[in-house]
Amino acid sequence: MKVTTLDTQVAEQIGHAFGYYDYGEEVGMGAFYRSKDAVATYIAGYVRMAFEGGMLYATSERGEGYIAYKVPGQKLKLRAGMQLVKALFHSMSLKELIRMGQGVSKGGTSLQDRMKKEKKPYIFVGMVCVPEQYQGQGYMRKVMELAYAEGNRLQVPVLLETDAKSKCDKYMHLGMQLDGVRDLGKYGKLYDLVKYPD
Repeated sequence: MKVTTLDTQVAEQIGHAFGYYDYGEEVGMGAFYRSKDAVATYIAGYVRMAFEGGMLYATSERGEGYIAYKVPGQKLKLRAGMQLVKALFHSMSLKELIRMGQGVSKGGTSLQDRMKKEKKPYIFVGMVCVPEQYQGQGYMRKVMELAYAEGNRLQVPVLLETDAKSKCDKYMHLGMQLDGVRDLGKYGKLYDLVKYPD
């Protein structure tokens, strides 16, 4: 279901889940930020952007799982985009932003960029989160199925990129295929995943 009202607490809760994710031995995208709280601030802003842009969905009104995805042709309204810009500048300095851009570009071309260049339609998943109290109960599968169902309906692939092998393995377990790995050096790796329509 599409999220039609967003409690500030929900955005903060999702931000916290990302900011404080346990990467174990891996280096995640958090390496670009000055602190875990900065990551949480950025992700909370991303959630607000997704909500304003009509791209935020939940498993139910209880909010056991959330996903943000963009369908082909969906344009981001200025008001929604401003949420993301504000979040970026609240969580990173200009120097850090430039460093992140350079780090990501070193990893090479993403699947999303290749699809854009080839003018092929796709659904892009920008965020997936199951709040702590609902983890381990199968809600990640339910939340991914929202995007998969939309991909099947539109007959387009669902794309997702993630910053940890542990996360990548979960998505593969839920039916996605690994398309490629981009090495960002000291900033870790990005994994490009795809689920083609049935």
